Amino acid sequence: MPRPPSSLRRTVRHWWFPAVAALLIAGLCAAGAVLYVNERDHREQGMQTGSEQTPDRLDVKVHLLHSDAATQSVTAWVDIDPKGSLRQPGERDMPTKDLTIETSSGERPVLHYPAHQPIRTETLAFHLQKGTISDYPFDRYITYVAFDPTADGKDVPVSVRVLDKDPFFVAHKDRLVAKELGTGLRLSIRRSRSNFLLAWFMMIVMWLMALAVLVGARLAAWYRRGMAWAALSWMAATLFALVALRKAAPGDPPIGSAFDYAAFFWANLIIAASVVYVVVVGFEAERAKLLKDRRPSAPRRG
Repeated sequence: MPRPPSSLRRTVRHWWFPAVAALLIAGLCAAGAVLYVNERDHREQGMQTGSEQTPDRLDVKVHLLHSDAATQSVTAWVDIDPKGSLRQPGERDMPTKDLTIETSSGERPVLHYPAHQPIRTETLAFHLQKGTISDYPFDRYITYVAFDPTADGKDVPVSVRVLDKDPFFVAHKDRLVAKELGTGLRLSIRRSRSNFLLAWFMMIVMWLMALAVLVGARLAAWYRRGMAWAALSWMAATLFALVALRKAAPGDPPIGSAFDYAAFFWANLIIAASVVYVVVVGFEAERAKLLKDRRPSAPRRG
C-alpha cells in the first residue's frame, strides 16, 4: 500500500539535513584527497634542467629539506653521480678525474672531489631572496640552485634535478639561471598549500570568535542583570584561547606579521573591549540595584 503523501513529506523533512550534511562532508573529504595527491605528485616529479642526454656528464640531485624564512636560507642535500667516462668502472660514486664544482651556495661556493675517491653527499644552504617573513602567510622567496663543474680543469656537462621535500614550503621552477652562474634553476618558494589554508582557517576562526564574543557582550548588557560572571568567564577564556591558537600557527611567524594585522590583533582588541563593556554595564546595573535596595520605603497611611 503506498505511503500517504503527508508521511512522505515528514520523512523528507526529517532526513534532508542529515543527507545534505553527509554529502557535504564526503565532498570536502574528496576535495582534500585530490589537493593532497596533487601536491604530492608535484613534489615527486621534481624539476629538471641541463644535459640529460649527454653520456659523459655529472648528474646532480638536489633534495630541498628545510626552508627557514627567519634565516633566509634553504637547506638541501646534494648527491653527485658521475656518468660515462667520468665514473670509475664498477663504482657508482667514484670519479675518474679531479672534479671541481662551483655552486650558488653562499656557504660552500666550491666543492672539490679528488679522482678515485668516493663522492659523499653534501649539505648545502642556498640563500632566499626577495621576501620577508613578516609577510606571513603570503611571503614568497626566490633562490638560485646552480652548478658549474669542471674535470681536470675542463668544463663538464651537468644535469640538475631538484626534488622538493620540505613539508612547510613548496618550490616551483621559475626559469633557468643565467649562464654565468652555471647550470641550474631559479626557484620560486612559498608556503605549502596546507600551511596556507591552515593560516587562512585560523584567521577566519579568530574573527568568528571575536564576533561571537561581541554579540554575547551585547546580549549580556542588554538585559542589565548585573555582573554576568558566566559570560565574563567565557569571554576571558576565549581571549586566552586566541593566544594559544596564535602560537599554533605553522611556521612560527613573528609577532607583527601580516597574519597578526589581518586577524589576531583586532580579534584580541574586540574581545578585550567586550569584557570591559560587560563589566562597566554590569557594575552600573549592580550599583542601581544597590541604591534601589537602600532607598527608604514610603510610610503607610493610617
